[in-house]
Amino acid sequence: MKSKGYAAAETAKRDQFRSPGSSRSRHAASGERSNSTAKNVGEVLAVAAVPALCVLAYLGTGSLPLLLSGAVILVGFLSGIGVPRWRPVDLAVLLVLLYEAPSLLLSRYPSNGLRGATALLAAALLYILVRLVAGGSRQIALIAVLVGVGGVVLAGFALIQFNQQVHLLNANGLTDIVAFRARLVVPPAPWVLGEWFTLMLLTLPFAFAAPVLLWLDRRRMLAAVAAAMPICVSSGLLLSCSRAVFWAVIVFAVVAVAMAAVYRTIRTKVALIAITGAFSVLGLVLATENVFYPGVAEAYTGQHTSQIRSTEGRLSIWKRSADVFRLSPAWGVGGGNAQLFLTSNANEEETTGFASRTFSLPIQVLTEKGTIGALLYLAVLALAGWEAHRKLRNLRISPQTKALTCCLAAGLIAVLFRELTYSSLLEHSATTMLLATSLAFLAAEETACA
Repeated sequence: MKSKGYAAAETAKRDQFRSPGSSRSRHAASGERSNSTAKNVGEVLAVAAVPALCVLAYLGTGSLPLLLSGAVILVGFLSGIGVPRWRPVDLAVLLVLLYEAPSLLLSRYPSNGLRGATALLAAALLYILVRLVAGGSRQIALIAVLVGVGGVVLAGFALIQFNQQVHLLNANGLTDIVAFRARLVVPPAPWVLGEWFTLMLLTLPFAFAAPVLLWLDRRRMLAAVAAAMPICVSSGLLLSCSRAVFWAVIVFAVVAVAMAAVYRTIRTKVALIAITGAFSVLGLVLATENVFYPGVAEAYTGQHTSQIRSTEGRLSIWKRSADVFRLSPAWGVGGGNAQLFLTSNANEEETTGFASRTFSLPIQVLTEKGTIGALLYLAVLALAGWEAHRKLRNLRISPQTKALTCCLAAGLIAVLFRELTYSSLLEHSATTMLLATSLAFLAAEETACA
């Protein structure tokens, strides 16, 4: 009897496994695994696309970043990556993008604004892409490391060129580095030196955040190696011999540590140690560079004749920009048209008759985009600041997200501080893309960043 009962039980088990319901459950599990695999592949492609698109934009590939951005976003949708809940800053970014249509139509010379419109469209697509794939701390750390490595490459290029040009000057009996600072680093076309240093400055918050995120993720050895990235990027920026770039680096360090202390992400004692360590490292880097290249420190401490003329030229251009703004105060004269109107209204006695730019981002936006456009751009920055404030006050936000928020917010403030006396942020797809990446991470939801 016992053996018969045992055999019946075994038969029932076999029948159960052969039942249609069991087969459907196995098929469902297999489908879930395939969907999960597809989603993981889509996330990897999307995360890798962020630095890849910035590289393509840096190389000047025209509309190729736009096509790749759209393709990768489509992959993200098809692979099952959910659309995040819209934040107010998302709507502001879309309004800025939509504003380009009437801005081009009402422009004095619309063809001059196509380049800027293309860069803005590429940045908006990348913003949406990052919002879709902003996942766990490992994804964010990976993007920070990749962008930081890009900054290290740019800094290495600057160091090599600076060294070669200084030795060439010394071979010809010239020792005044500050007087020839505009020719010591020659970036690839179509980049201008000031625009190139703005790009490098945009990578600094990512390079600084990478070791912090790795440390908080308990990857101590990788964090120690990654700590060299912000030092390398800062060393390249300090060779700019530009006071605006130099003080932008200082502003970044102060704001990042101050935000972390004010929002109690770190203790006051730790904040004091951090800011002291940051200043010590920057001072050591600058002193070392001044030993190998005497005169670098003078660019930030003295008043060179070329620096005085540069200041006077900027003041003259800013005064003439007021006349350009009056031509179309509501809509602006159109993207890329400010320098054209600045050249046309120069007096015969002006020594700064040719103005390649407005040398101030706020003035550029006011003259080219008008009051309406300036308010839209200001709304994006204000709402991004609100997102940073909201996250830092939320006790449920992870330390990794708070650290990244402090770094990115400080980086935006530093870049905007530098752009008060230079206008390069909206000139290239690579710079606008990095700006969009920072804004997208600030807008990412808590569940996506935790």
